[in-house]
Amino acid sequence: MKKSVAEPSPVVPGKYFVFVERLVREQYQTLVVNADSEDEAREEALKTFFAGSLAYMTCTQVEPPVARVRPMREKNLRKHEAGDKQQEEEWTLRTSERFIGDDAQTVQPTGHFPGTRPAPVTRAQARLLCRNFEACGHSNHSGQGTTLWVILEHCASADIAYNLRALPGIGYYLERSKAVGDGLALSMSVETQHGSLDE
Repeated sequence: MKKSVAEPSPVVPGKYFVFVERLVREQYQTLVVNADSEDEAREEALKTFFAGSLAYMTCTQVEPPVARVRPMREKNLRKHEAGDKQQEEEWTLRTSERFIGDDAQTVQPTGHFPGTRPAPVTRAQARLLCRNFEACGHSNHSGQGTTLWVILEHCASADIAYNLRALPGIGYYLERSKAVGDGLALSMSVETQHGSLDE
């Protein structure tokens, strides 16, 4: 029995898929690993990294961004538009009301985590930060923690349980966690020169 050959979906004039890529070098905190070999140490370190236990320190772009373009087909455009609509409907239920509205309007921090220097952001920037957190399940911030307040407010508004790892002067790492009982599960650890302080 012959399979029928499906006709490719027509290309939509004036619409393109564009993939923007940039190559960066990321640096995370150093750690000491007990192991019998370099390979074992490398494996253990990567386990720690993927578990979200290493705090982000710096990120340097090492090559200019590159954009790859391809024509968009009708079926891809329909999927894309349906996905955007669904995502936008879900999004209005998941974040702070202060981040919804005019993209260019600036939102001021209402408070700050000790040791950070919170900076105002536009509503569009706040939504982008929160979307990235939702997509990745974690968020890295510099030692100044200028945008940490955005993710903390997002989590508080959407009842998202999280773990926060703070290394004063180095950076902050916040990740989604599972709720405990009927409330938020907040776990915070602060690294100091005298060891770890868990609260």
